[in-house]
Amino acid sequence: MRKAPLFLCLLALIACGKEDKEKKPAIPKEAIEISARTVISQVSTVPARSLWLDGKITVMRPSWKPDKFITFWSSESSYMQTDCSTPWLENNINKLQSSMAVIGKSISTQDGFTDGGQWFIGVHEIADQKLVGFFHAESHWKNQSGAYKSIGVAYSTDKGRTWTPGNKILSGDEPKPATSANDGRSYGLGDGCVVWNSERNSWICYYSGYCPDAYDFCITMAESKDPEGAAGTWKKWDGTDFTVEGCNAATGLGGVNKAIRPLHHMHGGNPSVMYNTERNEWMMVYHRWDPRVIAFTTSTDGIKWSDPIELFDKTMEPGGAMYPNFISEDGDLTGGNTFRIYYSAEQGKYGDRKLCYRTVTLNE
Repeated sequence: MRKAPLFLCLLALIACGKEDKEKKPAIPKEAIEISARTVISQVSTVPARSLWLDGKITVMRPSWKPDKFITFWSSESSYMQTDCSTPWLENNINKLQSSMAVIGKSISTQDGFTDGGQWFIGVHEIADQKLVGFFHAESHWKNQSGAYKSIGVAYSTDKGRTWTPGNKILSGDEPKPATSANDGRSYGLGDGCVVWNSERNSWICYYSGYCPDAYDFCITMAESKDPEGAAGTWKKWDGTDFTVEGCNAATGLGGVNKAIRPLHHMHGGNPSVMYNTERNEWMMVYHRWDPRVIAFTTSTDGIKWSDPIELFDKTMEPGGAMYPNFISEDGDLTGGNTFRIYYSAEQGKYGDRKLCYRTVTLNE
């Protein structure tokens, strides 16, 4: 992970301070009611046991069976769990099986792209029971730690049982290094969430990438006007509009990332985005890098976001909280003023963590 000298970070904060002075949180913290934490137990047969959550979870109602849910779980592979009676993860996780994997290391990989794993960051039904699956991809180094990340897209015409080989849609502006720094750092971009913005008639991918204007990996975004979000149709955010190339077909690289302001004040990744049908606005949660807490922000258009607040802070989660996911009684895409946030807590030295949730109610 690239870092800039501290004095440059301070200069950047001073320069943008005036711009962000007038920004205000859309919902005061005191108007948000948060329940006590519930920890979800996992039986020994659960694949990737004690490593949940590890990224974006999709919970969708398919048109061919609208009284049931499909849950896509994300780890080194993505697991598709069908016929779920409820959207709630605690009712489904202990029925999860390794045989449910549909993409990822256990299925097939592409060198330099998905050889380190791939998992969905948004699965959507687009037409005639066809599914589009946007995924986070990693390429690793032999006997070295770290990951080179990018984002791809794949399609299914058999209700999610099989998927086309993935195509890269978003990439960093620097190629994969020949060797890793071997210290666990990340390269490229990823750890995102993809939603359909009906007002803009476009897909928007919110992801974490290195942003030179903020000197760190921050939440930024890209857009595709293509109905299937195909490779070659994506443009990154330039601070004002979507004009920066997402991924060049010849080089495999994209343009420079620009942080979403004012989210650059809380650097982080792994966003989950849901449309609130009662407030008629978008909501986003993501985890900060340091401290490991959950940030919350809202937007009326999905482009201009409010000042983020620490929703689950260190007083609530002293052991740290990561990988937040919105889920409502309708799934992960829409909800009202009461919803759940599932997340991982107290991540240990070897990656082990607790799978938890809290119910959140917006009272304003």
